[in-house]
Amino acid sequence: RKESSAASDVYKRQMLFYMYDIALVLMECYQIRKRGRFIMNTFERQKDILSIIEKLDISPTLFKNATEKYKALAKYLNDNGLEADMYPQGSFAIGTVVRPNVKNPDANYDLDFICQVRGTRDDYSPSKLRELIEEKLSSSDLYGGKLETYPECFTIEYAAINGVGFSIDIVPAAEENAENKKRLREKCNYPELIEDSISIPKQNSEKNYCWLTNNPKGFRTWFDSINAPFIEASKNDFRNRFFQNNRTIFASVEEIPNDLYRSALQRVIQILKYHMNVYYFNLTNGDDVKPISAIINVLAARIASGYDPYVTVFDLLEYVLGELSICAQQQDLEYKNFIQNYGERKYLSRADGKWNIPNPANPEDNLADRWNKDAKIPYYFFRWLKAVRKDLIDSLNVEDEQVFRTALENGFGEKTVSSVLGKKYCNDNKKPKPIAVERVAKPYGSL
Repeated sequence: RKESSAASDVYKRQMLFYMYDIALVLMECYQIRKRGRFIMNTFERQKDILSIIEKLDISPTLFKNATEKYKALAKYLNDNGLEADMYPQGSFAIGTVVRPNVKNPDANYDLDFICQVRGTRDDYSPSKLRELIEEKLSSSDLYGGKLETYPECFTIEYAAINGVGFSIDIVPAAEENAENKKRLREKCNYPELIEDSISIPKQNSEKNYCWLTNNPKGFRTWFDSINAPFIEASKNDFRNRFFQNNRTIFASVEEIPNDLYRSALQRVIQILKYHMNVYYFNLTNGDDVKPISAIINVLAARIASGYDPYVTVFDLLEYVLGELSICAQQQDLEYKNFIQNYGERKYLSRADGKWNIPNPANPEDNLADRWNKDAKIPYYFFRWLKAVRKDLIDSLNVEDEQVFRTALENGFGEKTVSSVLGKKYCNDNKKPKPIAVERVAKPYGSL
C-alpha cells in the first residue's frame, strides 16, 4: 500500500507539472495571438492615418491644373512686356501641401508662387516692383477681375473642379544684389545656395515697402538633397500604389510626375502641419502663438537627415518627436547644461537665452525670431508636440477602438476623419468627448 501511495503521489506531481506546462503553452499561444492581433490593429490604424493625409494632399488633377495656370500666368506677363519667371515656393515646391481649412476638409488650397522679374533689386524700388506686376495683371481681361491685392502678395482665385479649387498667391521678387550675396555667402553653412537669393517687398506701413531677402529656390535645393534618399527608398512601393489609385489619370507609372512622389519625410511633415493647424485652431489664442510652417519643414528635414531613409512614416515621426522632446529641455536648462546632458542640437538651440532655428538658405533669417519676443510661442510649440505623440503614436497602442477614433478626431478634426473613415472605430453608444486642448493639463500641460 505504501508503494502504491508513493506511486500515486509521483503520478499526481507529474500530472501537476504536465498541467502547468500545458497552461504555459496555452498562455503563450494566447499572447502570440494577442500580439499578432495587436500588430495587425496597429498596422491598420497606421494605414488609416496615412489615408487621411493622402486625402488632404493635392490631387494629381489639381496639381496639373495649378501647374498649367501658373505657367500661363508667366507666359502672359512675358508676352505683355514684363520679363519674369514664376516658380513655386513653400509646400507646393517641396511636396508637403495639405488643405489649409481645418473646419472644412473640402476647402480650397492656397498655393504660393514667386514672380521674379528680370534684374536685381538695384533696378527697382520695392513699391515700383509691386506696381509693375499689379498693373500688368489688373489690365488683363482674364486676370483683372479675379485679382485681389494684399500687403504680401497678389491672389488669384480659380474655379473649383469636382468641388475643390485653389488660389495662387503671387509674391513679387527681384534677384538679390551682388553685395548682399557676398555677405550671405560668408555667413552661410551652405554657400552654394546663396546664388538663388532674391529680394521681395515687405510692407513697413501703408503703401511703404522695403526689401526683404528670401531664397525659396535655395531652400528647395537643400530640402530635396535631404529628401532624395527617402524618395528613392520608397519610390517603387509609392508609385505602384499611387498608380493603382489613379489609373484614370495615368496610363503607366512612368507618367507620374516626380513632384507627386511622397517620401516618409514628406508624409511626416504633412502630418505635423495638419495636426498643428487643428491644435492651434482649438486654442483661444491660436493665431497669436502658432509657429510658421517653415519651422516644421526645417526641423523635420534636419532631424531626418541623420536617420535611415528605409524607414516607415511612423518610425520617422516618432524619431522626430523624440528629438524635439529633447530640445524642449532647453526651456528649463541652461544651454551649457543642456549640451552636457544631451549634446548640441544646432537646428533648435537656445544659446544665450535666445531661441534659434537657422534658415539653411538664408543665414540672416532666424525662423524662431518671434519665439524670443513672446515666450508663449515656444511654450505652446512644445506642448503641441506632446499632443502629437498622444494622438498619433500612443493612440496606436490603445485597445479601445473608440479611444483611438477620438484621438484621430483630436488630431485631424471630426469632419476630416469622418470624410475618410466614415464610422470606422466608432461606438455610438459610448463616445468619449474630444479633448479641449486649451483647458487640459496632461498630456498637453507644461513640460
